[in-house]
Amino acid sequence: MIRIVFTADNHLNHFYAKMTPEQLARRRRRLREAWAETVDFAIKEGVDFYLHGGDLFDSPNPRPVELIWVARQFRRLADAGIPAYVIGGNHDMPKMRAEGATPQRIYDEVRVARVFSKTTEVEWAIHTVGGTTMAIGGLSPDPRLRRDDDPLAGIVIEPPEADIVVLMLHYGIEGALRADANEPVISKARLAALDGVVDYVLLGHVHERRNLQIGQVKVAFSGPTERMTFGEIGLETGFLEIKFEGRRPAVKDRLRHRPVIAQPMRREEIRTTDLPPEDPTGAIFERLRAVSHPDQLLQLKLEGPLLREVYHRLRFFDIWRLGNELNFFFDLDRRGVYLWTEVERNGDPAGDHVSPRQEMERVVAEMAANASEEERELIEEAKELVLRRWLEG
Repeated sequence: MIRIVFTADNHLNHFYAKMTPEQLARRRRRLREAWAETVDFAIKEGVDFYLHGGDLFDSPNPRPVELIWVARQFRRLADAGIPAYVIGGNHDMPKMRAEGATPQRIYDEVRVARVFSKTTEVEWAIHTVGGTTMAIGGLSPDPRLRRDDDPLAGIVIEPPEADIVVLMLHYGIEGALRADANEPVISKARLAALDGVVDYVLLGHVHERRNLQIGQVKVAFSGPTERMTFGEIGLETGFLEIKFEGRRPAVKDRLRHRPVIAQPMRREEIRTTDLPPEDPTGAIFERLRAVSHPDQLLQLKLEGPLLREVYHRLRFFDIWRLGNELNFFFDLDRRGVYLWTEVERNGDPAGDHVSPRQEMERVVAEMAANASEEERELIEEAKELVLRRWLEG
């Protein structure tokens, strides 16, 4: 029997524009720790191989703290005698060849992991474990491909002679992405044509764990080890453990998804028509206190019409401040709020969306009213800077 761990889409070094520097540092640490659970499991269980399907990093230029952390984890695997095989992903793959190699290549250079970096040729490694020979192949994504390209078109897939053959890729496949996805997709026909050539295709890229059979070929996405955005609420996070037995063409496998507990993430939606006109802010405060947790990433989404006088009773800065006090991170989404006049409420339902500039002026006035003279000067300077950037953008 041969056992492997397969993971992908860890997105270390992910950037969150709305987080404070302290929040961002803590969140990035959570991303690293989630990925490290895959390494902990591999070492504890003594698996035979550790495979990574791309997007270990969220960009081609991660910070040194991320590079060092990852080096330590690959060193742990190497010290435990577990070979690691890695491909790049669309996030950590440079968009132009002239920009250099993926950040993973450094671990190949220091020999703590084997990195399959080629984008037009499958690279292979072969091992024998307990009398069973396994061939492991990898193809990194080609950033030059267009939406209508099939990433496997023209790719020669000829593994060495082996009892079990596993191929790692980092692409979406037909039926696994939205129809409007603007990216190359592997057709099911290409995968089915691998029958008799490849036993298992392991993929990164799609942030949803899936276990499929296309023709006679087994296909699996591991899914991510953490949720990246509020759009991924409810997504299962973890990695794959796969056990292989037998020899081709009668290879048997047992696949198990090993969960990694993600940082709590929640979206709370409030219809503006449900807010009491006399104290809408107090009602939102009450809802926030009911759904908040100090370790949670919370998004509050406000949607619907408001009379102008009710809108002006909403203290958005205080709502944002309370949300951040009660949660690890708080995002206030009020893009769906629009204004009604009494005439519009009783007649034409179409209202005006809130002017960003008017809202900025109002928030600044609220802050300045309770600030010292020195603080008011800083607030005014900040307002002018934001307005200038807004007009330029």
